[in-house]
Amino acid sequence: MTENMTIALVGLGVGILQGLILLVLAGIKSDIKDLWKRIYDHYHEVTCDNSECTALKTGNVIVPGAR
Repeated sequence: MTENMTIALVGLGVGILQGLILLVLAGIKSDIKDLWKRIYDHYHEVTCDNSECTALKTGNVIVPGAR
């Protein structure tokens, strides 16, 4: 009877730890998703008539006429 009680308590402890780990991972996943959203939604538009500017292709900068 004591062994069964020990196994039950260990199982309960493992279940609680799994639940906590899943909550932490869900929070991390949400934070990563928010970070990537901020990165993809951030850009600068460059307006320039100089031909050297049209060759500029860095990060998420939008240069009119550059291809």
